[in-house]
Amino acid sequence: MMAVIRYKHVIIPAVVAILLCVLGAVFKILHWALPYGSNHYFGGEQLMVLGSIFWFIAGVLLIVKAAKAGGGDVLNR
Repeated sequence: MMAVIRYKHVIIPAVVAILLCVLGAVFKILHWALPYGSNHYFGGEQLMVLGSIFWFIAGVLLIVKAAKAGGGDVLNR
């Protein structure tokens, strides 16, 4: 039994990606960084990379949804 990919499965990673990219841009503009461990920092660059990864996941899910749809209902399911 194959799981059905719904729009919410595509929209959730896209929204997370938008939030991470915006937050990463703010961190870069304001030169903020969150310390973790000894002499390690989590800053805007890492947040923007995570946002890009979530954009990639959302894109792959959308492509899978389009490929699995049959007939004329390519993206209407």
